[in-house]
Amino acid sequence: MVKLLQGMALTLALGGVSHVGAAVLTARSPACGASTATTSNAGYLKCLGSFSGNMDNQRGKIWDTMTAAGERWTSVGQAYVSSESFTAALNPFSQNEGLNDDGVINFDAPQTGLFALGLKQGRGFSLYLFDGALVEGGIDSVAYDTNGVKAAKTQSFDLSHAGFFGAVSPVPEPSAYAMMLAGLLVVGASMKLRKDRKN
Repeated sequence: MVKLLQGMALTLALGGVSHVGAAVLTARSPACGASTATTSNAGYLKCLGSFSGNMDNQRGKIWDTMTAAGERWTSVGQAYVSSESFTAALNPFSQNEGLNDDGVINFDAPQTGLFALGLKQGRGFSLYLFDGALVEGGIDSVAYDTNGVKAAKTQSFDLSHAGFFGAVSPVPEPSAYAMMLAGLLVVGASMKLRKDRKN
């Protein structure tokens, strides 16, 4: 009976989509869409949740939930990093967002692909799907509130931490900028030589 109720809760959280045999996240209130600051960002597609617990110890269940939701959620992939480890390699966060709590999540480099952003607060989290390809230059920051995660709070963005699901757009190394500059100089010089030869 408990499994049946959990399955029904997951089906409701996924907007009526069910996935037989999936590990189940426990759905809860409020609905993720209540986070109007998060859902109004450029590149936002849709959301899932809110769910009970922590993202860090439920990644398998989260992946099953994304798979059950179908559509573009399955294209995100299973890679996950937390803003708590923002200094780690391939972590897109520029700081520990839980310590910042300013209502804006900043990335080290614009995210140009499909990714899911998890917002964790209190004993719950919600997932928000974004596509950086829909935004010219990619998504370098996301404004948020946690109204779609936790109903009782003292301010609208008391964030524990954020989670990033998907492939991280890399931060260019200084050597890449040097190579690009050298390439531009070579192209400029060759154009000047070609112009001089014509005269």
